Amino acid sequence: MKPIDVAKALGVAALILAVDLACAFAAVWFWSLVIAPGHPTSYYVAGATPVATLSTRIVGPALFALMVWRFSRRRPERNPFLFAGTVWVLYLVLDGATVAFHGLYNLIVLVTIALKLAGALLGAGFARLQRESAG
Repeated sequence: MKPIDVAKALGVAALILAVDLACAFAAVWFWSLVIAPGHPTSYYVAGATPVATLSTRIVGPALFALMVWRFSRRRPERNPFLFAGTVWVLYLVLDGATVAFHGLYNLIVLVTIALKLAGALLGAGFARLQRESAG
């Protein structure tokens, strides 16, 4: 991969992180105002983490698949699987840095990270298939 590809992977990782966090905040907001309104603050504080975790397990892999596919499908010189792995590693660094790398070896976090890697690899696979079918 060229240095520009690594820079693009960093930008894609940052974009995925931002959108994933926005979706998690939106999911918690929706849950607290629409699904379970009228509870004390302690109820929402306790429930926010499971709701955000569920959100990021659904939205995160989809974002990885979409973004890796989008940035790999028309660049035959770029290995989509290497690009997907680079985006994923840089995402882990950015995401881990936001929490000072605390709790990254928790089983819940590792499952979520594995799902995001699966999404990235799925996007790379789709990009490769699309390139091969286009000629």
